[in-house]
Amino acid sequence: MLLLSVIFLTSCGDDSNNAPPSSNNTQPTISGSTFYVLEGYENAAQGFNTLKPEGFSDPLYIREKALVGDAYQFAGTDKQRLDEMEEIPAIEQWQPTATISEGKCYWVKHTSTLLYTYLKLRVAYIEGNSVGIEYITDSTEERVQTDENANANQPQEDFPFVTDLSIPRLNSANQYVEHTVSFREQEILNYAFEWVEDKRHAAWVAFSFDAETSQKNVSRTDEWLPDPFIPTSPEESDHKSDGFDKGHLCASEDRVYNRTANEQTFYYTNISPQMTSFNGGYWVTFEKLLQTWARSGDYEHVYVTKGGTMNKLLVGFTGTQNAADGRKPQTDANGLTRHGLACPAYYFMAILAQEGDNYQAIGFLVEHRDDYGYDNDHQAPVEETKLCAMSIDQLEQETGLDFFCNLPDEVEDEVERAYVLSDWAW
Repeated sequence: MLLLSVIFLTSCGDDSNNAPPSSNNTQPTISGSTFYVLEGYENAAQGFNTLKPEGFSDPLYIREKALVGDAYQFAGTDKQRLDEMEEIPAIEQWQPTATISEGKCYWVKHTSTLLYTYLKLRVAYIEGNSVGIEYITDSTEERVQTDENANANQPQEDFPFVTDLSIPRLNSANQYVEHTVSFREQEILNYAFEWVEDKRHAAWVAFSFDAETSQKNVSRTDEWLPDPFIPTSPEESDHKSDGFDKGHLCASEDRVYNRTANEQTFYYTNISPQMTSFNGGYWVTFEKLLQTWARSGDYEHVYVTKGGTMNKLLVGFTGTQNAADGRKPQTDANGLTRHGLACPAYYFMAILAQEGDNYQAIGFLVEHRDDYGYDNDHQAPVEETKLCAMSIDQLEQETGLDFFCNLPDEVEDEVERAYVLSDWAW
């Protein structure tokens, strides 16, 4: 899994067990700062408390010995004291995590709807399972509100659905395709995708559920075909004797409102080489969860972007379990199967649910492995999906994609910066 157990900041208070050791430098380096002790640096199981700096609505966390937070960014400095930190870093210096290193000072930026708030933070010491941190709020900056949507896709006459909320920001280096169907006397988007020619794999697929497209009117068709819009589309021979399943990106069960819609999910451009136990035992749980949300009746629209990471391929890999063809999955030094198809190291989902003027979003990033311990007859429980949940902002950092770019910027910023597990029915 990419996401491991989460460790949180915990206040020192008056608890003698949390008191910093006298051998460490815990003297303030700036007037008015606050000290905290983090328990769980070496043993994540020991700490599950949150820190919300005074006046902040979002917590900071520690994951894999690094500071993170859904509404936070970090920029390292070469300073040793907080009172030496003067200039707020340039935009290109901000990162989504900050590695915990003794004596290191960081700028921390918190993003809310109206403000950027900047903090100075110092890792005072690391001793065993405890980490001492000194921090102080520095300044605030008003966010410029505008009606413009700077990153939106521009309308195109040949592609009427390019401004749909499910479509990420287009990459001109890839070929963009829309598959549509005639349904209830109108032409609707079934799903769209971008094709990465040199990897022979989609960068992503995008589609949505509404009252009509969420219906279950037909069964799985199994009409495997090359994509008529991609001259170099893979075909059946590209998926033979390679140790992988033919894994759907837009799942067959995502598009069962219409026979043509389901047939289009069997185009080989919508297929990815997936390990058998992953496809039928682990990833399937994420697919079923999405379908449950989409068909719950709780939302007018559920917009989805799914895919495998083209920026992170499974390189030089040999699996442990045979596929149905009797071969173990294997990739070369470039992350390609024996037939030259890119094999993602991770699969992702970006999900945006809309009910009226209310939006909520959540992302998933799932490591592509064959040792989760699940299979077609013993599928992962839904609780497993929570371990892979993240904000859309974080998912964008991991995948290099710009999801939900067609939302108004103010709405996009708000829904992408954080996710709330309790907003979703598990």
